[in-house]
Amino acid sequence: MNILDTRFYAVVDRLSNLFILNIFWILSCLPIVTIVPATTAMFSVVRQWQLHQDTSVVRNYFRYLKENFKQGFMIGLIWMSISVLLYFNYFYLNQDHSGAKFIIIVPLLLISLLFTGTSAYLFSVMSHYEMSWKRAITSSFFMAIANFPITLLMMGVFVLLVVVLMYLPVFTLILFSLGAYINFYLCNRVFQKMELSDVSNHLSKVSKKYKPL
Repeated sequence: MNILDTRFYAVVDRLSNLFILNIFWILSCLPIVTIVPATTAMFSVVRQWQLHQDTSVVRNYFRYLKENFKQGFMIGLIWMSISVLLYFNYFYLNQDHSGAKFIIIVPLLLISLLFTGTSAYLFSVMSHYEMSWKRAITSSFFMAIANFPITLLMMGVFVLLVVVLMYLPVFTLILFSLGAYINFYLCNRVFQKMELSDVSNHLSKVSKKYKPL
């Protein structure tokens, strides 16, 4: 077989898997409260693709959705509460025309930045490590700070994907799973770096959730 045909098949196979995974994720997110468990399952699937070359989608997705549901549901409640709180703070500030607005906006922007940075690592951490939901949040928080350039890169990728989605809505069919794939790739570079350095002491007793197949 021609090497170009082999590469073409590999690309088509990966795109079709991303499409299938994306559809399952969208359907799983419809109840709203299942967004975090569904997203963790999606990240777990792309982790298997990248680390173990396991290209299964349906079987792995529902397996991980079931395994991560309780933990993901707890984090989902916390993340939704924080998101709503931040939204109402920005909504209030938008209506406020006093001088206090400029005093409050700086710490609010800082909190939003830290929240977004923590979110950038959270799903990859949950899919890659066996740990409690509290430790998953704190580990994601410290990773976001310790690896700020990569954190900014992940935020930039997220903004780019949002812009693409706004102007080309058809990419909704593949964009979320593609974003998860890119995000885990970048996070895995951080994991490998931390596991080889003293910075990873707080993760030293944590084993990977899924062993190589």
